Amino acid sequence: MCAAIVGSGIAQAQPTKEQLMEDFSGPYIGFEAGLNISSSSGAINKPTHTTFFPGFVAGYGFNVGPVVLGAEAFLDLHHGSASYKDAGIDAKIGYPIGRLMPYARLGAKVDYPGARFHYGLGLEYQFTKNASVFTEWTGDSGNPKKTHWTNNDFTVGVNYRFN
Repeated sequence: MCAAIVGSGIAQAQPTKEQLMEDFSGPYIGFEAGLNISSSSGAINKPTHTTFFPGFVAGYGFNVGPVVLGAEAFLDLHHGSASYKDAGIDAKIGYPIGRLMPYARLGAKVDYPGARFHYGLGLEYQFTKNASVFTEWTGDSGNPKKTHWTNNDFTVGVNYRFN
């Protein structure tokens, strides 16, 4: 009887397959593709236009109570947008609900035409312990070089977690 109680306690201490798949913490890398809707006005005028772009992400998430806090670096290769290629780093906060995690991000973007705030909202779905898909909207705007720049990115992508 004592062995059954100890064995039951050990079995309960082991995480289930579902719990392992719902862990959005740890290091990850990813690839994204999306549409950039951009424009600029002022000293440099580019009317609103849409371009397709690929991008790359790398980040790390920490489980902090019911939320996931993390940081993510990104590179967006906007070849035809008003701001060209962009890179940056964002802080992320997410709230896992089973295999889904809605999240918000806030950080900075650099490169042409200059540094500016970067922000966005997304949704990630973890379909295996190490792999997930995500979709998000991010935006930024600024006024460097006497020009008002605006970017809105709508992306889908995949992440691989090294758990």
